Amino acid sequence: MPHVETEILVEAPPERCYEIASDMEKFPAFMPSVDEITVLERGKDWARTRWVARLQGKPVRWVEQEDFDDESLRIQYYQLEGDLKTFQGDWTFVSMNGHCRIRLTVEASLGVPMLAAALDPLIKKLIRDNCNSMLEAIKTEAESTS
Repeated sequence: MPHVETEILVEAPPERCYEIASDMEKFPAFMPSVDEITVLERGKDWARTRWVARLQGKPVRWVEQEDFDDESLRIQYYQLEGDLKTFQGDWTFVSMNGHCRIRLTVEASLGVPMLAAALDPLIKKLIRDNCNSMLEAIKTEAESTS
């Protein structure tokens, strides 16, 4: 199963970056690869959302649950249903000399073991590119509003 870790340093407080990442329904306004996010349910420290995004121009759809830890500035997410067999990971926001290091991890699987050896490297690259794009978008948003 492809595992991707990406990170970026943002010139904004971790709390601001966490706030932006926690408000996922606004992602389509500033993330080119995200077409739509609909909040299906929301609790005090969790949400269920429906996503429509694009990987290499192809639509990918899923429903995920996000668990928010406001104290440690961490968001864990996992797919409940969707186009992939497995899709899960987390966001972490760490203070670094007045800035924020955002780390985004993703584990994903198509669920077709016979094709894993051939497709996993491509999937890993697509996910890494998409994660980097999301992190750059949050960086731009955070630095323009701080």
